[in-house]
Amino acid sequence: MKPDAIDTRILEALMDDGRASFRQIAQRTALTTPTVSARVARMMKAGLIKKFVPVLSADSVDRGVLALVTLKTTSAAAQRIAGNLAELREVEAVYMTTGQCITLKVTLDRAQGVQPFLAKNLLKRRGVEVTSTQIITSTVKEEPASLLPRGLVMNLKCDYCGEDVTSSRPYTLAAGPSHYYFCCKTCRNGYLEEHGKSLAKITHKLEA
Repeated sequence: MKPDAIDTRILEALMDDGRASFRQIAQRTALTTPTVSARVARMMKAGLIKKFVPVLSADSVDRGVLALVTLKTTSAAAQRIAGNLAELREVEAVYMTTGQCITLKVTLDRAQGVQPFLAKNLLKRRGVEVTSTQIITSTVKEEPASLLPRGLVMNLKCDYCGEDVTSSRPYTLAAGPSHYYFCCKTCRNGYLEEHGKSLAKITHKLEA
C-alpha cells in the first residue's frame, strides 16, 4: 500500500513543522481536521510515521564522542548481528552496506572508551572483523531529510484477518481516537459482528 496525494501533503506539512496541530495542517493542506487526524493515525499504524520527536541542534548538545565503526561479516550472519548491535545503548544507528559490511554510529563518553567498547561488544564475536574506526571531529549537518523520498510504502494490516491492506482506500472503522482498517468489506463486517457493541460503548462514552 502506497501513500496517496493526500498523505503526501500531510507528510510534507509535518516535515516542515512537526509541532503543527491537526487543525493547522488542515488549513495548510486544504483538508478537514478529521481527515488529517485519520490519515496521520493510519500512517502511524502502518509504520510509515514511527514517532514524533524533537530534533536537537548538534551545536547545543554535548554527546561525548561519536564514532563510525565498520565491520565485515558473512552474509548469513549479517542481519542477525546487526539486529543484536542495534540493541546496544551506545549504538545510535546501524547501516547495512555493500560488501557484507555493517557500519555503526556509536556514542561514547570519551575517546578512551572506543577500544573498550570494541573489545566488549565486537572483537569477541565470531565471524566479525572490525575494518575501520573513525571518530567524528565535527558535525556539519545532522537533520532529518527535508524532502520526501520516492517509493514510500505503508505496511498496513487488516485488523480482522491480519492480511496486508493493499487498497489506498481501505475499509475503516473509528471509535474515539482509535482507527481500525480492513482489507475487504467482509472483514469489516466480521469485525463489527464480534466487536460492534464494544465500539459503540466507547463512542457513546466519549460523546457523553
